[in-house]
Amino acid sequence: MAQTPAEIQKAYRERKKASEQAAGDATYPFLKEPFYLWLERTDGGGDWTAAEMELNLASIEMPQFEDDDGPRPYDGAFGDDLEKYYLGYEKSIGRAEAMVDSLIGAASCIAVVINKYKCQEIEARLKELEVSDEADKATAMKQAVQLNKILDQLNKQVRSSFPQWKVRGI
Repeated sequence: MAQTPAEIQKAYRERKKASEQAAGDATYPFLKEPFYLWLERTDGGGDWTAAEMELNLASIEMPQFEDDDGPRPYDGAFGDDLEKYYLGYEKSIGRAEAMVDSLIGAASCIAVVINKYKCQEIEARLKELEVSDEADKATAMKQAVQLNKILDQLNKQVRSSFPQWKVRGI
């Protein structure tokens, strides 16, 4: 069956993205000092310590960068598929880049789970109010309005800004 123009464009974008990912970061040829040594020498201007504190607050241990090895999973999982996850990442800087990508992915997944939980609980409270025989209808109405405002907030998307950490396709 023939593809629609939208499907053709989507396939093109996916091929282009895969090609850029496989090519690696455009900055790699210009990076002389290994990332792990630079980090050891500078502490990232103090931001690495700040990141360690943030992860500590989240009960997550910061990975150590003591060598120039590339990215690797924590527990050796993913078997033969491992190379596709780290395609285009090289050495300790690639490990740090992959870590940022994975942390963003994890944060997004965790946010979805929290959002689903809260929405389900708020919707359950609204249903309880609907079937309630409470004498004070004004209080119930006020609470329903508040719960609906909460749901409106939970249905919004949030944006976080980061400095660019990867340069692909140049």
